[in-house]
Amino acid sequence: MKIQGLEQRQQIYEHIVRFPGSHFREIQRHLSLPVGTLQYHLGKLLDGKLIISKKDGEYVRYYALGLFTEMEKKLLSLLRQKPVRHIAVLLLTNNELNHKKLVSELKLSPATTSWYLGKMLEAKVVKKRRKGKEVLYSLSRPDEVAKVIVAHRSSFLDEIVDRFIEIWER
Repeated sequence: MKIQGLEQRQQIYEHIVRFPGSHFREIQRHLSLPVGTLQYHLGKLLDGKLIISKKDGEYVRYYALGLFTEMEKKLLSLLRQKPVRHIAVLLLTNNELNHKKLVSELKLSPATTSWYLGKMLEAKVVKKRRKGKEVLYSLSRPDEVAKVIVAHRSSFLDEIVDRFIEIWER
């Protein structure tokens, strides 16, 4: 489908379809477009109601209109962050993990791991429960998380996702 015959706009739209939830700088780096050119064409795509933008903390993320539920947008926004993706995959493959095990597997500091878990808890993607003195984390909606990862695996250029897909497809 050609969007008003403009090759760059078409390229931007196709990128957003392929990498839903990308933010401005990701798109700009991936397509090697000047900032002003990208701003102009994103504006035209938004005005033409072909894409929507969604504020996510310090980022504005872009999605093709009508392709995603609010939950899918929330998950895609979170899963665009590599540590969140890794936590999600670890919890998908282990059901429940404590903070110490997550820190060990992620090779991140305890504080950084807590920060990402906090974002996931706030978004209600992860839940926690106490078992004695231990706090265990699990995914609130593992089937939805797995579905989004599998459906958009080509947009997550990541070895941990590839390994998860191999296990999932067995």
